[in-house]
Amino acid sequence: MKKITLIICLLACISFAQTSIFAGLGQAYHGLVGVEQTFLNGHLSANAHWLGYDSDYDFMGGAGVAYRFNGLTGPYVFHSSEFLTGRTNDHIFHEELGGVKEDRFYYWRLVFGFGLQHMFNEHLGMFFETGFEFYAGDGGYYTYLDMDDGGLSKDKIAFPMAFGLVVKL
Repeated sequence: MKKITLIICLLACISFAQTSIFAGLGQAYHGLVGVEQTFLNGHLSANAHWLGYDSDYDFMGGAGVAYRFNGLTGPYVFHSSEFLTGRTNDHIFHEELGGVKEDRFYYWRLVFGFGLQHMFNEHLGMFFETGFEFYAGDGGYYTYLDMDDGGLSKDKIAFPMAFGLVVKL
């Protein structure tokens, strides 16, 4: 009986889901571009997004989840998790290899924060958000990623901000 109730609840959530696409500047919950599903009368959102492009990074993408207190218009809290992979610019000359050794990196980026979204009409809105980010990689947790050389640091703290447009389909 519990399985039937769970299946009915899942189907109800999917049937009342709203899909939206977004584009923004910054790297908090929404990322650069992505798609979002909103459930439970606009209170729970999940997205898949792409953070951006950099020639030193092979992949910069992830997923996020947000709880919206007042539906699609109003404040929300979020968590975003991204996977970053690429190569460092710390080129070390190795005599044994006869050239430059390039080191690869694989990092998880975790962001927790809050935002504000306002829908101008039923289909068009904008958002602003900020958060606290930290990185898991190289056997530890760090608070800053130097995007130029791919190195992690605990000396700096970054608070990512983003703003952009949302189009509800």
